[in-house]
Amino acid sequence: MPNTPTLSGEFRKDIDRLGSFSKTSKPQYRRLIDTYGTHYIRQVDLGGRLTMTTAIHTCQTSHSGLSTNQVESCLSMGFQVNIGMSVSSSNERCSKVLDNHDSKTSYSSSFLSHHTKVVGGTGWPGKLSLNHNDSVGFHSWMRTLKNIPDVIYYSLRPLHLLIPNTAVQKGVKEAVQEYMKENAIPESTGELSCGDRYSNLDSNCCLRKVSQGRLVVTVVRAWGLWGDYIAGVTEGYAVVTYGSKSHQTDVIPSNNPVWNVTFDMGPFDKDLRLTVEVWDEDLAAIDDNLRDCTIDIQQGTHERWCNSSGEGFYFLYTLTCDPHLTGDKCEKYKPFKAAPSKLSTPTVHSTPLYSKSVHLFSTFSVQSSALLYLWVLYISV
Repeated sequence: MPNTPTLSGEFRKDIDRLGSFSKTSKPQYRRLIDTYGTHYIRQVDLGGRLTMTTAIHTCQTSHSGLSTNQVESCLSMGFQVNIGMSVSSSNERCSKVLDNHDSKTSYSSSFLSHHTKVVGGTGWPGKLSLNHNDSVGFHSWMRTLKNIPDVIYYSLRPLHLLIPNTAVQKGVKEAVQEYMKENAIPESTGELSCGDRYSNLDSNCCLRKVSQGRLVVTVVRAWGLWGDYIAGVTEGYAVVTYGSKSHQTDVIPSNNPVWNVTFDMGPFDKDLRLTVEVWDEDLAAIDDNLRDCTIDIQQGTHERWCNSSGEGFYFLYTLTCDPHLTGDKCEKYKPFKAAPSKLSTPTVHSTPLYSKSVHLFSTFSVQSSALLYLWVLYISV
C-alpha cells in the first residue's frame, strides 16, 4: 500500500465533519474510533500458519529431573518429526517427555498441555502428536494454501496518519491516546520473590524437593501405671523423640496421668520414625522406662494407643505436607490453581482494538507464504 492511499468517500466524509479535539467534540471523535478503530492495516502476508502452543508446568518438570530448556528441546524435536523433517536420533529422556507422563513424582496427570491452531488452507485439523510422523496430512494442507490462503501477518499504522487535515489529524491522535489509556489492561507490577536460602522454594517459586512437611505430636494421657511398687504412686512423664529433637512433659504424680500437651517436632523427614516413651521419675535411682512405642509417620492426623496388660498411653500426631505436596510421605507433587493475588494481572473492561471491519481503500499488495510456530508457555505450578 502507498504511504498516502486514496481514501474511501465515506471515511473522508466522516473526518471532514470533525473540528478541533475538545470536550465538546470528544463524542464525535469517539464515534470515529468506534467505527474505524485505532489503527489501519497497511500490509498483509497471505498463506498458512500452523501454531502449536505448549504449556509446561515448570515446577513439576523440575521435580521430574528435567530443565525447561531440555523439555523445549524435546518438543522442538517432536514437532519436526511430526511434520516429516529429519532430526538426530532421539533419546530415552525425550521419549518420556513426548509421552507426556511424569512418573518420578508420582503425578498421575500430564505435565504438558498442547493447543494447535491452523489458519489458511483446508482438509487438515492440525492435530499433532509429537511422538510419531504425521507428515501426510501436513503436506496435503500445504498444497491447499495456494488456492485458500489466509492472512498470516499484517503491519499496523496509527489511524491519524491517513488524515490530511493537520488539525483533525492532531485531534484523532489525541483522541486515540485517551481511548487507549482508558481501555488498556494495566501491566502487573508484581514480581516473584522466592529463592531465599532458608526457604524450600527456588527462584521460580517451585519446591526444591518433595517429602516436606511439619510434624506435631500431642501426648494425651496414660493409665494403669505402676512405676513405684512401694509408694504406689507413679511420678509419670512422657518423652517424645523425632530425630535429634526431643520434648518432655511435666511430671505428674499419678498412675493415670493426663498431660494433654502438644509439641512441634519441626520439619518432616521421610527417613525418620517417631518414638514416644512413658517414664517413672525416681529421685533416688535411675528413672524407669515403663512403656514406649516407635512408629512410622504418614500424612494426616492419626491416633495411637500403646497398651498391654492393663496399662498404656495414648497420643496423636499430625503431619501436614508443604503446599503442592500430598501422599503418605508428602512425596507426590500436587499442582493447583492459586487464588487471585496481587501478582495476577487485573481484569478490567477493554474495548476491542477493532470494533468491526470497514472498507477504507480499495487496493493493496499482498505476499504469499507459510509459517510454522512452536510456542512454549511456562507455568510455575
